[in-house]
Amino acid sequence: MKYDLVIFDFDGTLADTSLGIFNSIRHASAALGLPEIPQTQMRSFIGPPLSSAYISNFGLSGEVLETAMRLHKEYGVAHGYKELEFYNGIFSLLEYLKKAGVQTAIATLKVQPTLNKIVEEFDCSKYFDICKGADLGAPMTKAEMLRFCISQAGNIPDTKAVLVGDSIFDAEGAQEAGIDFIAVTYGFGFAKGEKFKLPCVAEADSVEELSGLFENMR
Repeated sequence: MKYDLVIFDFDGTLADTSLGIFNSIRHASAALGLPEIPQTQMRSFIGPPLSSAYISNFGLSGEVLETAMRLHKEYGVAHGYKELEFYNGIFSLLEYLKKAGVQTAIATLKVQPTLNKIVEEFDCSKYFDICKGADLGAPMTKAEMLRFCISQAGNIPDTKAVLVGDSIFDAEGAQEAGIDFIAVTYGFGFAKGEKFKLPCVAEADSVEELSGLFENMR
């Protein structure tokens, strides 16, 4: 296998989490009296940092922004962690990687308490060696999360690690961390046939195609 560590983004890469994210937005918006936005616009929350999404969609700042993010995260921890569906074939891919002796990790901007509850709810701990979510106090950038995963995996060489993700934020994080990037187009951020501005070693339009990429990396 070409890689010793495969790191996965979560939203749009491992699972369709749109329902939980959309309901978190609705919860925060209703509590703060914010205008309703269409579901198509809510998709812009999937991928970027939460603060950026609330700023660009509602123009929030200061205490109101902090409150919106707190309410959003509270819903995720209480309810949103159950409102998702793993993509077909993902668990088979993870089982294949584990049998091949590859370490696997999650690096997501979801807050750590939500990620922990997802892993417990869906019995995912057996598939992952490392699960890194955003800290509530001092959130990391995507690149910092990737470096954390690499250090936890035993400081493997950067050339032996890869990030699988579905957005430009994932691609930028991988580039900043100095590791390879595989783009998936079945999630939320990238469209099939899109010309990527940042380098990626491969792209996959389905989980089946992603699995084939790894199986051919002898």
